[in-house]
Amino acid sequence: MRRILLTGGGTGGHIYPNLALLPALDRLGVEAVYGGGDGETPEEKAAKLAGLDYVGVPCIKLARSLSPESLRNDLRIPSVLRRGVRAAQAAMEKFSPELVFSKGGFAALPYVLAATKMHIPVICHESDATPGLSNRIAKLKGAYALCAYPGCKFGEFVGMPVREDLFCRDGGAARRALGIPPSAKVLLVTGGSSGAAALNAAVTELLPHLVKRCVVIHLTGRGKAADCPPDMPGYIRTEYSDDMGALYAASDLVLSRAGATAVAELAALGKRAVFVPLPKGASRGDQLPNAELAKKHGAFVVRQDELLSKRLYPVLTRAFAAPPMRKISDDANGKIASVIDVTMRRGVKCNDKKPSPNGL
Repeated sequence: MRRILLTGGGTGGHIYPNLALLPALDRLGVEAVYGGGDGETPEEKAAKLAGLDYVGVPCIKLARSLSPESLRNDLRIPSVLRRGVRAAQAAMEKFSPELVFSKGGFAALPYVLAATKMHIPVICHESDATPGLSNRIAKLKGAYALCAYPGCKFGEFVGMPVREDLFCRDGGAARRALGIPPSAKVLLVTGGSSGAAALNAAVTELLPHLVKRCVVIHLTGRGKAADCPPDMPGYIRTEYSDDMGALYAASDLVLSRAGATAVAELAALGKRAVFVPLPKGASRGDQLPNAELAKKHGAFVVRQDELLSKRLYPVLTRAFAAPPMRKISDDANGKIASVIDVTMRRGVKCNDKKPSPNGL
């Protein structure tokens, strides 16, 4: 059986699009293994839940501030990266993948560089309007670049992989499992890991008004539930869910950060959505164009500032009555699987320090 190494980690946006490709890869007769960071990482947990073999290697994230701690971190990058590349080479010698597919992020870079040294083809996929550092390096090393953002000049537009299991969930069953009446309006709130605090504060302030008109399912983020109200009639609080498909199916409206994966999933599912993008400084600013793209496809957007909670409630009220989002792309999973299949069949090798598109 042909084998591919999927890599990407640190956040869900670098992990779940990889896992979304598994059914399409299985239909091609391609077996996947997952490469990410060492230790107890989100990508290790997700990959093992998906039934994949997992390998972790040393990796380190670039700190972009000028604090002493950040500078000390960045001085360690060369040594940690060398160890990571050596470990990634050993992993690929063990698993013998014919291709590396990278979703980017600092956890993916050792595998991309190792594949370059071993002349293994690399495909990288960029979620946002502007490429991240890992994917920029991958393209410079000869990876064939794909992108999810329409109009992005980084690579070929294919769209964002979306998990197939999201489309086969029963909203009625999901509501019954949560004890939600069939006739109730349901608002799902999810802020992710790093972006939850501001949304949590806004929802906490608005909760007395919200529960009068809808049931609120609130994903607070790990370790953040204590800062939010306790469960009450019309309010269901949990830190995290391994079954977002059920929560999406149960909801009429989703309040979310504007990560590329969230935007693509909610558009593909045809959900009503309100996005509050992380401001520049809290991230590299990639959520701002994501939110504008979502707005063009029927979502509402509210900027984060000191007036967030005051402006959010009337927008949520309008969004409940608005049409759902429209799709951004069609069959991204199939398009990406086709590129993977063609690349593996051609057996074109990645050339170190030569920005060639793997023969495609």
